[in-house]
Amino acid sequence: MFKLVIFSFILFPFKLLASDTLNIASDIWCPYVCDNKDNPGILIEVINLIAEEEQLKISFTVLPFIRSLKLLEVKELDAVLALTPMHIDKFNLKPSQQYFGGWQNDFYVHNSSNWTFTSIDDLKLHLGQGNTLGLIKGYEYGEEIDNLKHSLNSKVYLATGTSPLSTALHMLDKQRIAVLVDSRFNVEYEIKKEKLFNLKYVGSEGDFIPLYIGYHRSVNKETIKKIDLGLMKMRKSGQLRSILDKYGAPDWLPR
Repeated sequence: MFKLVIFSFILFPFKLLASDTLNIASDIWCPYVCDNKDNPGILIEVINLIAEEEQLKISFTVLPFIRSLKLLEVKELDAVLALTPMHIDKFNLKPSQQYFGGWQNDFYVHNSSNWTFTSIDDLKLHLGQGNTLGLIKGYEYGEEIDNLKHSLNSKVYLATGTSPLSTALHMLDKQRIAVLVDSRFNVEYEIKKEKLFNLKYVGSEGDFIPLYIGYHRSVNKETIKKIDLGLMKMRKSGQLRSILDKYGAPDWLPR
């Protein structure tokens, strides 16, 4: 059986790895992808089981998000996890046909704040009053927030590194930023893990955004199909539900 190999970081070119290995990367976005040997994350466990079932060789690496996209663009990676349709189009990638996660723009502030999200105009006013918005560099938040990111860039903090959500949450906890946008389930998971109980949810913007595995154009369509079918089988058999329950997570498939 082939096991998914997890590295904390990598310092050598992916070209040195075996050519028959599918090289996948992601940043830390727990509970989907976690920096924990015993609980490596929902997507890691899912892909691990699919690799065993389908006899695929897969190597996984934790990398900063922007770095992973750049490596994917020049074919030093084969795939990156948890990409939006906007990333797929922007980097001309082959998407998985199945969703491998989901996203919504959820807003968090420090408990001492009285601000709540009601509209983008209200957020713009809040930033105009000297407050800072926390986002993750390279993530796509939709047209409204992306426009705001560019028009008020001096009031936007972009978290980077391999664990950007954790970094941004600690910034919010220390009140170095005033508002953070990320997916609520991931934020709540990190809040509990890091014991950051001075933070609160204050609203959401936009619709559910499906997340895909984004593959380089050269990846064989049969390999992509095997991984898609593997997820479908796991959902049908109850294996996916067991993994989700382990992390206290709902299924991301829209109802």
